[in-house]
Amino acid sequence: MKKWICLFFLSFLLSFSYAQDTLFLETCGKIEVTSSKKVDTYTGWDNPAPVTFTRTTTLDGYADIRVTSSTTNHVWFPSGKSADLIISKIAAANFRNLKLSFDIATYKLADANVNKLTLSCNKKALALPSQTFPNSKFIAVSDIPIQDCDSITLTFEYTATNNTNGYRLDNFTITGEKAFTDIKVPQVDNYFPVLSGDNLIFPNANTTAPATIFNSMGKVILSSRLNQGVLKLNGQLPKGFYFVRVGDYSWKILL
Repeated sequence: MKKWICLFFLSFLLSFSYAQDTLFLETCGKIEVTSSKKVDTYTGWDNPAPVTFTRTTTLDGYADIRVTSSTTNHVWFPSGKSADLIISKIAAANFRNLKLSFDIATYKLADANVNKLTLSCNKKALALPSQTFPNSKFIAVSDIPIQDCDSITLTFEYTATNNTNGYRLDNFTITGEKAFTDIKVPQVDNYFPVLSGDNLIFPNANTTAPATIFNSMGKVILSSRLNQGVLKLNGQLPKGFYFVRVGDYSWKILL
């Protein structure tokens, strides 16, 4: 019987074994603070240990967590003072093409610019765009490339000279492409997936194993579980190449 699915070996699979993912998101906590808290004493962060939130105590100012009548929890950098926020031990192993995003707002309008912030990753300075913005309204600073590494330390700093407005930062996000490091190449005779009508059948696989199908760009197209070794496609997949992951096994398939 003619097979409808083509199986490729591991060396070919690896070129399609990445998917976009958010590996870090910090919103400064879900419970509204009732009084300002210094960043190194605040305990309401979204991310628990081993991630740490500290500051340089020798600076003449300090960043703290605040809310306003129109904003939720955020990090406040007071005007006319030098202050920083250091976020350390962000796990990033098995990710690549890392990018940092965050939201920013200012208290005063005059001379407010994204590039007033000094930003570094693992002590390496990151370039920020020259971008002005209105006061009090957060804007997104998106997709700042950062170097691939296993552990990330981010430092957000304002100097007294650069901060004449007062700035607010929030929603610190790191995204990347996640590598599937545990790919196993199944024996073709025992695990070869078979297309039958609108179903993918996985012989000898765990009959209720989780199953995910990605397109060639790494976007999740279908996420489900096998039912008696069968994955229902429900007519969602046009003809083309896909990456299929079932339990610990993965295939590159052509439908």
